Amino acid sequence: MVSVIIPAYNAADYLRECIDSALAQTCRDIEVIVVDDGSTDSTPEIIAGYAARDPRIRPLRQSNQGLSSARNAAIAVAKGEWISFLDSDDAMSPDCIATMLRAAEKTGCRMVHAAWVRGSDPSVLHGDGQRTAVAAVRVMDAVGFIEDVLYQTSGLVPVAWAKLYRRELFDDIRFRHGITYEDLDMFYELAFAAGRIAVTDTPVYYYRDNPASITNTFTPSRFDVLDVTRRLEAYMSAHCPALLPAARDRRLSANFNIYGLLATYDKEGRYASVAKECMDVVRSHRRGSLLNPRVRLKNKLAILLSMLGEGVLRRVSPLVYGRKSK
Repeated sequence: MVSVIIPAYNAADYLRECIDSALAQTCRDIEVIVVDDGSTDSTPEIIAGYAARDPRIRPLRQSNQGLSSARNAAIAVAKGEWISFLDSDDAMSPDCIATMLRAAEKTGCRMVHAAWVRGSDPSVLHGDGQRTAVAAVRVMDAVGFIEDVLYQTSGLVPVAWAKLYRRELFDDIRFRHGITYEDLDMFYELAFAAGRIAVTDTPVYYYRDNPASITNTFTPSRFDVLDVTRRLEAYMSAHCPALLPAARDRRLSANFNIYGLLATYDKEGRYASVAKECMDVVRSHRRGSLLNPRVRLKNKLAILLSMLGEGVLRRVSPLVYGRKSK
């Protein structure tokens, strides 16, 4: 069985489409755990209606505690041998679970990373109605997978969704409560626990470009990425020094991003101390990334701008690191 976990907070606009996509899976041996995270709209009624009609729906309800808590609550009660996450404003193709299960069975891997598409119409996953073509599956070791994710040049992403996990990977791992960028905060622990990751370029997951999402808005919660990448660097320093250059570059990227956001949205300087922290990290990490051939051009451009002076970086960084950048 596969446990599909859907955290939902005030998700009424897209929740039906989301749940429908989970229930339409060609793999029928699933349970769909929908966690109402203290919604104040019609989300609870929508979930209750589906639960009354389909026994595969397992509703959970909790006070509003955030995405990490909702996912953790579902993991604790999941009955499946496999777990997959689906965000409440996204959707799966009908063969999403089946495609990832085939990849796992073919390779013997306990974690699968699948391709995804983004936009405003989930039907893009179905094309002309024919079954999605299955791309070749390759296997990566944990170090290579994590390295590619951190350098942000391969298309591999640290998000929890569009993946399949053996349930036991979560025996000692949970999403950190109360933070943003919770996926980036723990993806590498799951990869190390899995050891080997099956990767398929078959697009099976639809990511809705939601204007209200965290990557499309600016709030101080986005500063969490500074702590997340600091922990990431410390973890690699202690446990896998071979990944330290990649971790440092990912931290550099996060600090460039936040600095660019502040240059755009904080004209009054309310978060001047955060901007200073970002610049301190940039100055300490930029040389290593500039000389590293794996580093993406965007980071190298920002490094060169920072060397021309903070004033230049403040003026230009919003153009280099837009609000969707990380």
